Amino acid sequence: MMKRAFFVLATALPALATELPPAIPDSPIEYTDVTYDTGYSDYDAYTGDPYAPAAAPIAAASSDRRGWVNVNAYTSDYSVRGMGVRNSLSKMGYSSVDASYTLPNRNLLGMGLHQRISGAYGIVWDKTSDLSSPRLGRLSYAVGKEIFPNLVAELGYTYRHGGLEGYMARRYDGVSHHSTHELNLTLAYNDYQKGFFGKFETGLGFYGLTGLYFDVEAGYRFTDVFTRGNIGADVELSLGVAPSCGYWGDDVEGVDAWRIKAALLPYSHTGRFGRDARFYVKPWVQCSWSGSNAAKIDRVADGNGPIDHFLITVGLDCGFNF
Repeated sequence: MMKRAFFVLATALPALATELPPAIPDSPIEYTDVTYDTGYSDYDAYTGDPYAPAAAPIAAASSDRRGWVNVNAYTSDYSVRGMGVRNSLSKMGYSSVDASYTLPNRNLLGMGLHQRISGAYGIVWDKTSDLSSPRLGRLSYAVGKEIFPNLVAELGYTYRHGGLEGYMARRYDGVSHHSTHELNLTLAYNDYQKGFFGKFETGLGFYGLTGLYFDVEAGYRFTDVFTRGNIGADVELSLGVAPSCGYWGDDVEGVDAWRIKAALLPYSHTGRFGRDARFYVKPWVQCSWSGSNAAKIDRVADGNGPIDHFLITVGLDCGFNF
């Protein structure tokens, strides 16, 4: 009798442990809403402003940073996209302040477009300079979007006053002011993790100076080239070329300048400056030489053009990300 009871129980347990399939409902099935919203947006993963100075952090930057201020404390020569100006126009060097700010609305027209305003003010340190205006300024507005990871496209408008552009506009284009107006298209790439960066910019001048200019740059950031204690340094190397087509005058077509640049990016392991910190400093040296357009500009200027054919320039930048 006891053996028979154990046998019945042993055969019944597997059936009890097996879950029977649910009954098929007679009425329509109702589904509740499911949301996957975690409060995280694509722009939160954005690793920084690709238009920021090259001392931008290698690690992912804080997503709440929208702008930067860069102070070019001193540059030994004044140049535009690598095209240097003769010492008679800039004997004592050049300094400037640049700033950029991305407006909070980063979904303009519901298309994921951001808006960025930027400006600059500089001065050529030579009171005897015969530049039309030794003081120069720039004001820009652009809309843009990250079209691929680390690649941002922007379309905008730029107003310039003084400097080489104002000098050429007034003296050789015959306008009564020192200003230029242009439309700009820019592609900027900056991979903070792998170290590659680059830029393609084109401007179409439509008032003051008319014509096209281009600025193409590519570079690589070498990390931890030097480290000792709490201090380390990265090094950036970049190559650039700046062609133009009618921008500096009629029949001035070709390359304005070639350039190669090296920059030192010091940082502290404590995070007080450099890399992912808000403050940075960047000493640099640049070698540039003029292209085929230098001789053409000289002809436009009756043999007395403003272009210096070879420059070795040193400078010091410092700034603040916010």
